[in-house]
Amino acid sequence: MKVPLEKTIKNLSREVQEHLAAIVKAAEETKTDLYLVGGPLRDLLLHRNTIDIDIVVREDGLKFAAFLAGRTGGVLTLYKERLTASIALHGGLHIDVATMRSERYEHPGALPRVQAAPDIVQDLSRRDFTINAMAVRLAPGHEEELIDPFHGYTDLQSSVIRILHPKSFLDDPTRIYRAIRFESRFGFTIEEQTLRHLKTAVSGNALKTVSGQRCIKEINLYLAEEQPFPVIRRAYELGVLHDIITDPGVLDDIRDVFGKIQLEQRLDSKDRKLLMLTVLFLHRTPNDITNLSGYYGMTRKQRNVILDTKLLLSHLRENPSTLGSVIRRYSDHARMLAYLITSNTMLEPYL
Repeated sequence: MKVPLEKTIKNLSREVQEHLAAIVKAAEETKTDLYLVGGPLRDLLLHRNTIDIDIVVREDGLKFAAFLAGRTGGVLTLYKERLTASIALHGGLHIDVATMRSERYEHPGALPRVQAAPDIVQDLSRRDFTINAMAVRLAPGHEEELIDPFHGYTDLQSSVIRILHPKSFLDDPTRIYRAIRFESRFGFTIEEQTLRHLKTAVSGNALKTVSGQRCIKEINLYLAEEQPFPVIRRAYELGVLHDIITDPGVLDDIRDVFGKIQLEQRLDSKDRKLLMLTVLFLHRTPNDITNLSGYYGMTRKQRNVILDTKLLLSHLRENPSTLGSVIRRYSDHARMLAYLITSNTMLEPYL
């Protein structure tokens, strides 16, 4: 099947185009058979800008990654047990390189065991959703030949999120988070049977089979979305965040504070994400916060900002007249978030 990629590639940034050209040239020089895959290909087909490049190499991806890093001047990181490598480039660009591989899950929620696979279709069959299970060979004359064994292009055109097989969410429950994130980001719909499998996995506590650290990583990806609250709300509706948000009545408050955080120009993206994470936990008791922060493997800073903000909000309610004598005890993040929540002008001199 042919797809019109050439025009879309020309609309990418000059840096991304140059790196794609460098990859193709490196493949020609080393006689390496490689493919553009996954999210970057999906985004190209959606005519969305992409800054990262994912490629799969038929034979030794690690060897090709080392060669490519030398050519591009990028910083190479190898993940030998996963048969993958990452090349960090100037300007925040990344090239991810993987050997064609298959995966085996020894039990639900386990990290997969990987081994080299002989063909691209077998590699695509291990992926999460049909829209991410497509490939294009990066070689002259092949750039528009789409390899699409699971009809992902049809789902892309139909705005559908669909898993590849019924056990997908059980093998890797973090795909539950990703399905919701992609649904919100692209304005897609989770396909009916996929949604049924998702709900069954959630009600069967599939997410408890993965570590809290992996779950909080996915939640932080929600908070990095351009519009994070719709993702949070949808995840709550599907039962994914019930361990964190126990009262649906707080969703309106979360939405309002998220909006204020996004509009606050004194915050950078890292600060915004930290404050939004804090907001998700503020309605819980200090003991709950301590337990949840341990389960999710939060940093000390993340936990302390939540507890600090909760204490500061309590002080503002119960004893505002003594604020000046205690305000320095609280972190800058706690002061800013308390101000955004309360609009209390007493806090302004301390921001």
